[in-house]
Amino acid sequence: MSDTPTRTGHEARLHPLFVAACGGDRRCYAALLSAISDIAQGYVRRKLSADGDDVVQEILISVHKGLHTYDVKRPCMPWLAAIMHYRLNDALRRRYRDQRMPKVAIEDVEAYLCAPVTESIDLDEHIVAAIAELPEGQQKVITGMYIKDMSVAEVSKALGMSISAVKVTAHRAYKRLRDKLKEGGS
Repeated sequence: MSDTPTRTGHEARLHPLFVAACGGDRRCYAALLSAISDIAQGYVRRKLSADGDDVVQEILISVHKGLHTYDVKRPCMPWLAAIMHYRLNDALRRRYRDQRMPKVAIEDVEAYLCAPVTESIDLDEHIVAAIAELPEGQQKVITGMYIKDMSVAEVSKALGMSISAVKVTAHRAYKRLRDKLKEGGS
């Protein structure tokens, strides 16, 4: 069974309001928004417990802005269900994005930025040593891309290799470097 509202009952009630609202009837437009608000609240409440009012408001705004795109010859519920679905997904995306982004105190950032950099210098020496152990072709590709800051196309042209060959060589070099650095770090 679908999570969207029952289409037959809502369709019979809302379609005449949609037609009249598209025709410019202000009372029908107000009644339409009120009916949509009730339907949207039920839909959003089932899917999202918090911030439901904000999502309902976004649905109503989307209906208001998009009403001119509605074709009165077609059923209204698929059109409305799509708006409700997309506005709910937008809210969920915002919620999950906010949860993924950790809140960091400015003091922590300052402490990180003011930390000694000697550890990174040691790491650079390990990386340089690992690059020196790569086969010559892989050394040239890595040196071109990361030390000389050349694009894949530029490295390809400079070394007389195809772009795919540069990418494959770089990938193989990454794997060797990764294995070598893990080996040295253990």
